[in-house]
Amino acid sequence: MKIFAFIKKDLLIMLSYRFNLFLSILVSALSLVFVYYISKTFTGAMSQYLKEFNGNYFSFVLVGFSVSSFVSVGLHAFANEIRTSQVEGTLEALISTPTSIYTILIGNSMLSFIKSFISSIAILIIGSLFFGFFININNLLIILLILLLVFISFLAIGMLSASFIMVFKQGNPINFIFGYSSYFLGGIVFPIEVLPKPLQAMAYLLPITHATNALRKLLLSQYDINDIKILVSRLLVFIIIFLPISFVVFHFSIRQAKKNGSLVQY
Repeated sequence: MKIFAFIKKDLLIMLSYRFNLFLSILVSALSLVFVYYISKTFTGAMSQYLKEFNGNYFSFVLVGFSVSSFVSVGLHAFANEIRTSQVEGTLEALISTPTSIYTILIGNSMLSFIKSFISSIAILIIGSLFFGFFININNLLIILLILLLVFISFLAIGMLSASFIMVFKQGNPINFIFGYSSYFLGGIVFPIEVLPKPLQAMAYLLPITHATNALRKLLLSQYDINDIKILVSRLLVFIIIFLPISFVVFHFSIRQAKKNGSLVQY
């Protein structure tokens, strides 16, 4: 398949810059150390919001970090690919090729999503091996399913982001609506219950909120699939609504860019 050819190409490029790969791994490891010692600062100060997760702030944040990598990849991978093609003047040529623009976009971005998926798993494993993070792997298949749903959710968001870049070039509001707000409202570093009620309502509109909550229940507590059905169903509803919209909007943005002749403008 053509997508595998794109993945192979990006993998070879990534491996050719080994020092950059080493730095990426080092930064991730240092981030875990940083969070670990912050959590040690609050050891013994049981928060009512963390009782469900054994009061362990490090474990709470670790799960949030494992999901957050999908945010940046989903928001920027497609948009960066479109922007790069515009700057290099290759976007119009790519669209006119027999290969679908969707195949080109997804193919060129797939390695980034795979890396974020592997990074999510690696964060949890490293936390378990070196920082005493207990992982309940009784529901491993369900955990992988949730990560897959997060991947699809942010693939849809990434398509919307790329659509905006296609037409307007800069000033992407999708990054703010689903990106920066996800870090603040998505329950990555603190429980959303500490937020005012209006902000909590906004948080429930973000897919990452339900993903992190579901993963924490499965990994940090003794919950099973029956206890997180509502959270998983909310992720599915988001995908069912936004995935078709993202394809329609992206198709419209291509037609609009062709119509006003802005495919080669940057």
